[in-house]
Amino acid sequence: IPSHIQRQWEEWFEEQGETAYFTNSRLGNGVDAVAKAAQVAGVQMNEKRTSRGMLPRPVRAVVIGFPNVGKSALINRLLNRRIVDSARRAGVTRHLKWVRISDSLELLDAPGVIPTRLNKQEDALKLAICEDIGEASYENRQVATVLIELLQDFNLQHLLVSRYQLEFTALNGDVYLQELAEYKHKGDIERTARQMLNDFRKGLLGNIALELPPNV
Repeated sequence: IPSHIQRQWEEWFEEQGETAYFTNSRLGNGVDAVAKAAQVAGVQMNEKRTSRGMLPRPVRAVVIGFPNVGKSALINRLLNRRIVDSARRAGVTRHLKWVRISDSLELLDAPGVIPTRLNKQEDALKLAICEDIGEASYENRQVATVLIELLQDFNLQHLLVSRYQLEFTALNGDVYLQELAEYKHKGDIERTARQMLNDFRKGLLGNIALELPPNV
């Protein structure tokens, strides 16, 4: 995500009394900070254990979150080698698995978790944009349309123009998608929607945040 929006999220978490560590497991950015934070937590934990006459042990933590957000990739980065399966799609991790990162840290790799109920359709569509839910659960045309309109809301339509070389003059996302389909793929809207979603997921449209902190 853009650095200025990352700072906004950092400030929001600080207001909640929490510390957020932002990582890019594909590039390795921010991974060292996570490892150091775990080491600090381990020292604090074992000081308490020692004071109670207990033996020290590694920090044990679960890596949990939405599907397809890089949980397994983070573990592989912490290990500096591939030990758990990781791919750019939901559902790769299917079972709980303990992974020993070091003498001081053990992580439980867990399958992605989605709330049983998503009360807002907007939330479900954002998850679909990010490929966090299975493709059978949504229509690419609808999801691509929502992506276009989110970019428009954030005044980021220039990213589409830069990528596809088609000026943004449409009244809404679906019209732009149709125009782009005519321009690029002889009117094939499904193919165009798939391409746009894949471009977003691969970062080819640029660094984009689909959501801002509350009250921003």
